[in-house]
Amino acid sequence: QVVESLPPGATAQDFEPRMLGVAVKKKDSSYRDQKSGLFGKLFGMSNGSAGDNGKKEKEAATKAIKPRKAPIKVEPKVFFANERTFLAWMHISIILAGASIAILAFSEYENMGKQIYGLVMLPVAIAFIVYAMYQYTRRAYMIRNKLPGPYEDTVGPTVLGIMLMISITAQFAIKLMSMRNA
Repeated sequence: QVVESLPPGATAQDFEPRMLGVAVKKKDSSYRDQKSGLFGKLFGMSNGSAGDNGKKEKEAATKAIKPRKAPIKVEPKVFFANERTFLAWMHISIILAGASIAILAFSEYENMGKQIYGLVMLPVAIAFIVYAMYQYTRRAYMIRNKLPGPYEDTVGPTVLGIMLMISITAQFAIKLMSMRNA
């Protein structure tokens, strides 16, 4: 049976497909805004000065978000990818810690320079381990609870890389100082 009338209190808009997300519309679009030169097209500026950006008002019209009715399925490969990333970070941290402990083991007890040379790398290895554990647990929680991203992290690897560079530079300086004193 086909019903061709709307229920009481409903409009035709209630049964139209809903738009997702946020749409950005310009409030006032003049000829000068539409006729932007090469730089305007490349960098999003009009022919006017770069200071015009404060004068341009953009209106964000939010649209209704359609609720998700079907459950999200997380495939097992997502969990395995998280574990692989964790194991890769742990592999690097174990190599750093092993090198540091090996230098400490072969250093002479009386020679403080060689002991410091070995100890410089140990805090970096510990930082790698802590970072790997933190990222693994954070991502696993997000995957388990089906939370939206971002899953990537650009700050952590940058900080760890800088720490590693500083520790290697410090080891080089310690080695130069011990060679000069010998």
